Amino acid sequence: TPILGWSVSRYEKFEGCKRQYYYDYYAKKYDKEIPAQKLDSLKSLTSTHLEIGNLVHDAIATQLHRIKKNQTPQNHTEVINYSHYLVDRAVQEKTFLEVHYGQRDQIDSDDLKDRVGICLKNFFESHWYSWLAEEGIKSRSEWVIEPNDFGEVRINGLKAYCKVDFLFPMAEGDLCVLDWKTGKIDREKHRRQMTGYVVYAQDICRAQAEKVKPVVVYLGENYQEMEHSFTQDELDEFAQQIALQTREMYECCEIVEENIPKAKDNFPRNVRKFCAYCNYQELCGD
Repeated sequence: TPILGWSVSRYEKFEGCKRQYYYDYYAKKYDKEIPAQKLDSLKSLTSTHLEIGNLVHDAIATQLHRIKKNQTPQNHTEVINYSHYLVDRAVQEKTFLEVHYGQRDQIDSDDLKDRVGICLKNFFESHWYSWLAEEGIKSRSEWVIEPNDFGEVRINGLKAYCKVDFLFPMAEGDLCVLDWKTGKIDREKHRRQMTGYVVYAQDICRAQAEKVKPVVVYLGENYQEMEHSFTQDELDEFAQQIALQTREMYECCEIVEENIPKAKDNFPRNVRKFCAYCNYQELCGD
C-alpha cells in the first residue's frame, strides 16, 4: 500500500530535520523547483562511514548465504582482499559527501580498507562465527539474512519496517537476532532498533517476546557486544510510541492514504551542527 511506514531511520530524519526528510522521501516526485537529476545526484552521495557499513554488511551477508546454501565459505583472507577491491571500486565510481562539499580533497582508500578489514577480522574471530559455522549450521534452513522485503511488519495494524541483519534459532528454542554495527555506540538508539527486531520476530515467526534475544555486535576497533531482552509490556509501550510517531508523520501528508505530502514549506529546516553531514545542504542556500 502507498501509505508511509514507520522505521527508526525514517522517524529519525523526520525528527531531526523536516526539510531533509522531505528531500529524501518526497522531493523527486513532488518538488518541481529542483531537477530530478540533481536530487538523484545528491541522494546518491555516500560517505566513508556509510561505505564502511555497507561493505561490511555485504561481506558478512554473502558469507552467511554461502554457509546457508552449504557452499564452502571463503576464508578470511579472501573476504578481506575482496573488500579491498570493493573499496577501490567505491572510491573510483561513487561521489563522497566529504569530497563533494570540500571537507576533503580525496578519500583515503587505504584508511577505508583498514577500517573495513578491522570489522571483518573481528567478525571472523567472534564466537558467533565459530558457533554458526559449527553448531548453528544445523538450523541453516531457518536463517533469515537481511530479508529482501525491507523487513515490513505490522505493529497494531500500522505499517513499519524493521529489517534484521541476521535472525536464527538457538538450540534451546530461542530466536537470536544479531545486528552488526561498524560505527559509534549509541545505546538508546540501538535499543530502540532492537525493540523493532523483536516485533519483527513476533510478526514473522510468531515468537514470544521473552524468546527473542537481540544482540548488537560492535565490530569496530574496540569489539563489544550488547545483549537485550524485552518484556511484552515494553513491546506494548513501544507500539504506542510507534503509533504517536506515525501520526506525527501523517500530519505532514495532504492525503495520508496515498502518502502525498503537503507543500515543501510545511517541512521547515532545522539548522544544526549535523547540516555538515547532510546530502542536501547545498539546496538550503547557506
